[in-house]
Amino acid sequence: MFTIKRKWQSLTTWAYAKRDSWLLKRIPSENVIQLNINNTFILPSSFGWSCIGIIVCLFVLGTNFQNNIILLLCYFLLAMMLLAVFHSYFFFVQHQITFLPVSPNFENRQLYLPVQVDAKQNYEGGVLTFAAKESISVTSPLAVKPQVIKVPLPSYKRGLYSCPLISITAMYGFGLFRCWTHLTPKISFYVYPAMQKSMVNLHRANADAQLAHSSDSQFVISDDLQGIREYQVTDPMHHVSWKHVAKGQGMLTKDFSENKGVSGWLRLVDLQNLGTENALQCLCYQIQQLDKDQVQYGLDLGVTKILPQEGSAHLHECLVQLALFSYPAPNSASKSHLEPNVFSQKTQGLR
Repeated sequence: MFTIKRKWQSLTTWAYAKRDSWLLKRIPSENVIQLNINNTFILPSSFGWSCIGIIVCLFVLGTNFQNNIILLLCYFLLAMMLLAVFHSYFFFVQHQITFLPVSPNFENRQLYLPVQVDAKQNYEGGVLTFAAKESISVTSPLAVKPQVIKVPLPSYKRGLYSCPLISITAMYGFGLFRCWTHLTPKISFYVYPAMQKSMVNLHRANADAQLAHSSDSQFVISDDLQGIREYQVTDPMHHVSWKHVAKGQGMLTKDFSENKGVSGWLRLVDLQNLGTENALQCLCYQIQQLDKDQVQYGLDLGVTKILPQEGSAHLHECLVQLALFSYPAPNSASKSHLEPNVFSQKTQGLR
């Protein structure tokens, strides 16, 4: 029984792979697609097949008994079926689908593919259903003006991925026919490691001493208070002078003399006892906290090193390197100095 089930799964996987290969040849991967006869499929729904069976039975019954009323009903239902075919098709092909970039996110959070839908006409009751492969579907009523629909994507581990197959379905015109298509967006996106709360150990670039930081982002940079200034949106909340706020003097920020001079390195080797994935998750959390505190930090992953900087571009570059970090090959002759057979660096990372 187990062998039969395994063979059936292998056959199903092979059939889906062949189908996806054929679809990719028939419908090339694009980000802006106008639905037309070349990329649209249409077949009767279950309700439609039932109506076709009823029409056949009525035709046989009316022919055998030579009953014109039954034949008239049969022809009327057949005309309704033909009319439903054209209505379903013209409703479906009036749409233009535009796939927008996927925002990178962490592996324990939901990813969404933004899809912009443009319709030429307004069909009352018209609905399109979007579904990514191995994910839940989302249904949205449509209007003439462009609108953006967020399609949930499957769960991914950290890494760089291509957008999966997107299925679009519509059942318009009495629900007798089902129109659908399978589109492949030309979009790639990053999935960052999940964040695991941990203590930050920042190594100075020019000293062996470490800067101690608490795990709740209360970054202690300097005790040398330079003065009080107006609060800015980018200032850390723990620098706010709450005494002045309590006195009703507004939001003021404590300005420390060494805020802009602190920089250092986050090292993967410091967390090697936690295991690879946990270490990457801890580094992901620490990077977020240092960026929030506006501290210049560098990332040392062994083979790959990113110089200390700050800003959103630097944050993204560090997170990308964490997402692309890979294990060494089992028979690799060269092993990382961080941990044998555990730590390695993917050389294809974007820098």
